[in-house]
Amino acid sequence: MSPEFAEQEYFVLHLLSVSAEPLGAGTIKEELARNGMDMSEASVGRFIRDLDNRGITERVGFQGRVLTPLGEERLGELVSEREKIVSTGAFLEAVKSREKDMLLEILVARRAIERELAALAAESRSEKDIAVLREILNRQNDLISRGEPMASTDPEFHREVARISGNKVLQSAIEIIRKSGEGASFFEYIRTRVGSRVGSDHEPVFRAIEAGDPDAAAAAMALHIDNIIRDVRTYWKDHMRELARPGGGP
Repeated sequence: MSPEFAEQEYFVLHLLSVSAEPLGAGTIKEELARNGMDMSEASVGRFIRDLDNRGITERVGFQGRVLTPLGEERLGELVSEREKIVSTGAFLEAVKSREKDMLLEILVARRAIERELAALAAESRSEKDIAVLREILNRQNDLISRGEPMASTDPEFHREVARISGNKVLQSAIEIIRKSGEGASFFEYIRTRVGSRVGSDHEPVFRAIEAGDPDAAAAAMALHIDNIIRDVRTYWKDHMRELARPGGGP
């Protein structure tokens, strides 16, 4: 991604746009950190106040911030700019430097842990847990239907499954593994490029957890990760060969 691209601004505005309620600085700081953008609480506060001063966000009492109409317009500009950067190949230049084998090792580790987390979640889920998962998937499906990136909802879904599992050791392990790998945007890009229906894998996982079926939940989660592994291998085989040629690109 081009260093000139306002990645933090894009992420915060996108986060506010998909949230059903105002978001506070603490929540925004946590979400930024989870996506590899560490900022101190003071820095996040200054960042948000700057957005307020520009009329992009608005404070709602002590609840937090929401997007203004100007903020929605600014987010649209950032989405267009982001798509332009990707289409011109700047993102692909970054992809060239990634090690396929390391990505696959990380995904294999995720598969082993996340299938167990899904099984445990199916055993211990409550009606409230199911409602939270459904709400995340509804937002994901809404983003997909509007042709917008759904990467912000992917880690949210997986973290919620991990939380529902109740196993703090596995939760910590999967967080370490996820942070050592690529972000959801990276895998969403790869899966889209190879023609996969991004987001569809979450539904079977949800249905199995909702039904309280640990075996089905584990199998659905394993299949989800297997599909990502397949797409990574396909991408390197079909697309990276093109990029290796002079003048190669999408």
